[in-house]
Amino acid sequence: MNKKKFSLANIVKIDILQNIQDKFADATGLAAVVADREGVPVTEPSNFTDFCKIIRASEQGRRRCMLSDAHGGMKAKEIGGPYIYHCHSGLIDLAAPIIVKEQLIGTVLCGQVVLTEEVKTRNVEEMIAYRTRDLDVDKEKLMRCFKKIEVIPKSRVHAAAELLAIVANYIVEIGIANIFQQELIEEIKARRGLEQLLRSTELKALQSQINPHFLFNTLNTIARLALLENAPQTEEVTYALSDLLRYSLRNIGEIVTLEKELDCVKKYLLIQKVRFGDRIKTWLDVEKELMKTPIPLLTIQPIVENAIVHGLELKKQGGELRINGVLDGNRVVIEIIDNGVGIPREKLKSLLKRKETSESGHTTGLGLMNVHKRLQHYFGHEFGLSVDSQVGKGTTVKITVPFKRAVSESLKRNSIVW
Repeated sequence: MNKKKFSLANIVKIDILQNIQDKFADATGLAAVVADREGVPVTEPSNFTDFCKIIRASEQGRRRCMLSDAHGGMKAKEIGGPYIYHCHSGLIDLAAPIIVKEQLIGTVLCGQVVLTEEVKTRNVEEMIAYRTRDLDVDKEKLMRCFKKIEVIPKSRVHAAAELLAIVANYIVEIGIANIFQQELIEEIKARRGLEQLLRSTELKALQSQINPHFLFNTLNTIARLALLENAPQTEEVTYALSDLLRYSLRNIGEIVTLEKELDCVKKYLLIQKVRFGDRIKTWLDVEKELMKTPIPLLTIQPIVENAIVHGLELKKQGGELRINGVLDGNRVVIEIIDNGVGIPREKLKSLLKRKETSESGHTTGLGLMNVHKRLQHYFGHEFGLSVDSQVGKGTTVKITVPFKRAVSESLKRNSIVW
């Protein structure tokens, strides 16, 4: 069977790539661009230097730049991470490969700087002039622009390389998610009946639960940390984000244990802890015996995200989020409680009845309704969600699912405070 080939533009929207690239360039101050496997840019350059604009304005210079970018991508793929090198004109560039299913589909590139260490040990200006001697450009103007190039130490270049690898991995996650979604949709379309159509709609809705707003905020947090420290906290946040993404990309029809779902929630809260610090305090208090309770994938995390984004983040002084889990007869009751801004009564009445939501970007409305419908699909109409809220006081979302009793009859508390 022929191996399916992927292209960057086909699996990741260009506007998303542009957004990621622009934020990276703003965070680091470096020039940045995303190119395909041939070195051809697929985004508009961010923070490009006047020096490089002059080089690329000539046909020969542009061709050399593309070859240099393609070379950087191939070398990055060979070493399996970011590659630091001199471009054809002599500036320092960095390349991080975008690899999906073992295929190099593109490269994230940044740099256009000069190393402090090189300035001290060699005549960099003379080297630049020699490398660009045969280009059809205004040499005097080119060298004036070269003198404006930022000179930075190796340590900053290596910090930027680490961050660039995070950005490339994030783009890979998006590409894999889109491929995964496309394959699942194709498989679902092959099934019959109205149930297939419903599940396809649920898939699209649920796979957007960890939304771009949250991801971009997280990347900005990582960027700031990467520039300020070296860098255990950055590593912890990055791994948490990676695990969270992988969890969200599992088979959307999968039933997991309550324990696994709460692990996903903990990773999400760890990331939010870095963003908000002590502004938002969270508690998890769930009876230990309930941890093996079956629950649909991505049941609790979307509600927790909704509580933070629409309840607590809007409060300047922050607030508290509590997740409680208790056994009530033959039912497991999980409560997600926040003391945020609350939901107006008119909106609350229709929250679990609406067929669509006018809000975008976060897991509200459609997300809550979707979780509610999935719970009823798996467990029956006596189970699902209920929402109680008061404006200015907060919101409580209650999840009810059936309990399947474990061998042990003892009920032990497993309380964790972050």
